[in-house]
Amino acid sequence: MVALGDVTAALGIEPARLEPTRPGDEESVRNGNWHLWTSDGEHHILRRYHLLRTAEDLAYETQVLDHLTARGWCVPARIAGPIQYDDRLWAATRFVPGTPHQDETVAQQTERGEVLARLHADLSELDLGSRPGFFQAADLDAMGEFQGWDRGVELLREQRPDLADRAARAMDGAKELVREYGLLGLPQTIVHGDSASWNLHFDDDGRLAGVIDFDLCHLDSRVWELVIARVQPDMLAGYQRAAAEPLTEHELAAIEPLRVVFRVLMVMAELWNGRQEGRFDEVTIARQLAAARS
Repeated sequence: MVALGDVTAALGIEPARLEPTRPGDEESVRNGNWHLWTSDGEHHILRRYHLLRTAEDLAYETQVLDHLTARGWCVPARIAGPIQYDDRLWAATRFVPGTPHQDETVAQQTERGEVLARLHADLSELDLGSRPGFFQAADLDAMGEFQGWDRGVELLREQRPDLADRAARAMDGAKELVREYGLLGLPQTIVHGDSASWNLHFDDDGRLAGVIDFDLCHLDSRVWELVIARVQPDMLAGYQRAAAEPLTEHELAAIEPLRVVFRVLMVMAELWNGRQEGRFDEVTIARQLAAARS
């Protein structure tokens, strides 16, 4: 059990109340978040970072958040920390109000594309280079080495040789698409890294309140960001209309092959998680492999 009081004391914060944002975070290797109210009524988020995060790569994320804050975005900028506690990194961050849209309408998908175009425009002003420990998503060799793809497939083969064979074939196919479409040659900018609908918050009047979860922000292609965002035609139209520099034909042609890369990376993530947790989620792996073929 995590001693949250010790963590907040190390951060120099005296909490009046702490509540988990979701169940199960205390024992997870992934991010964990708690609502934190101080005695003077301020509302922050206490965040424990993913097992893979380092102080060096969090410094990169901090620069991104500080830059966007200065540009007027409401994002989870650091309030205190990060500190090291119990072999994990922790910080207190700004609370971003509002809630995400549920079951986006066509107009809301279009708006998300427009928001993402504005976000990319502001992020393009930053020149931070590559984030430590992060790689361009289409660099499947580097991604696989970092997350132990070969070892994950080997262990999966002991449990489900059929799934392991399918995973290996999917990786080979994705690498061929990377070469065929020149995915490693796409223009680069800093991206949010997970601009799905649930990471955009809106107020009760439907106005954008803020953007959360920059845990995966890094240098990559704009079109990769759109693939992660599960881009649909209306979202793409919104992006193209709002972008100072609309996507090129090369970038647009990269959407479908990058969808395959995305699914292979989801399998890679499941293999890494399975190795940490001692079991593989066969259903999720099979579903991602099926999506990679569709």
